[in-house]
Amino acid sequence: MLTHVVIFRTRNAQKRHLIREGLETLKAIEGVAFMKIGEPVPSQRPVVDDFFDYALVVAFKDDEAGLKRYSEHPIHVNFVENYLKPAGGKIEVYDIK
Repeated sequence: MLTHVVIFRTRNAQKRHLIREGLETLKAIEGVAFMKIGEPVPSQRPVVDDFFDYALVVAFKDDEAGLKRYSEHPIHVNFVENYLKPAGGKIEVYDIK
């Protein structure tokens, strides 16, 4: 199983909602074993990075092939072009085997 973790940030608070709306569209992509979209939990612990807007965790049973299909899917491409970029979103990506 491969887990795909993406952390989203934007400096434009008025467009933050675009990222959330776009993330919801990703739920329609088939071939995903697990998907979780969430916001940070505020923390006073110094080891916790809670300075982000949203996080996405997606798991694929068929590893890199599933991630490739997901990344190239028209819904994902639409998310990047019509939600993430207009919101000025910045991302960090972690792919875990």
